[in-house]
Amino acid sequence: MKSIRNGAMAALLSVTLTAGCGMTGGLSGPTPVVTRPAEAANITFYRDGSFVGFFATIRVEIDGREVLRVARNEAHTITVDPGQYLIVSTMGFNECRQVVWARPRANIQVRLSPVCN
Repeated sequence: MKSIRNGAMAALLSVTLTAGCGMTGGLSGPTPVVTRPAEAANITFYRDGSFVGFFATIRVEIDGREVLRVARNEAHTITVDPGQYLIVSTMGFNECRQVVWARPRANIQVRLSPVCN
């Protein structure tokens, strides 16, 4: 009986870990259209290796449109026209909001956190 329970626990753990390894981020929707490439700014979204939300990706929206999903230890850069953008990042029930001002030819880094800090 004990060996059956241990085998079932090992199988469940194996499936859980294997499913989590497949969680990678990347583009998940269209990025904002760049109309002035000579003045375009770069926004880099990065997430560190914290264990909070270990198996999940953080969904990133810019001005109400989903553009990215970011997994642990990942960074993704998108190019935008200069201007103001509302960034909403979501993981589970946590929703974080911040306004980013992109100046011409700026390189902006946005740290994503599952707990909005």
